[in-house]
Amino acid sequence: MSFTDSSFIDFLKHNGWVETDQPFNYKKGNWLVCFDTSSWMEIGTNKNPRVFDVPVPENNTNAQWAIKLIEHLCKTDEELFRLRGEKSKN
Repeated sequence: MSFTDSSFIDFLKHNGWVETDQPFNYKKGNWLVCFDTSSWMEIGTNKNPRVFDVPVPENNTNAQWAIKLIEHLCKTDEELFRLRGEKSKN
């Protein structure tokens, strides 16, 4: 992992993300972040393990924006699953 990845991990932890038993994987509730072998992260939820790929921010200025994007993607995916469940009940 590069220095940039390590700095971003500190931002993740500060925002409530915890490391899982898998190296370079972090979790917040049902949300998942997995650092792949490049400068990208796989973002997912328990129901959808790969919602989107997001680049690791290049600097601290973009780190908070990236965390907001990750959390928005996860919230949106959960909402889509909820709405699909309601629609199937009708």
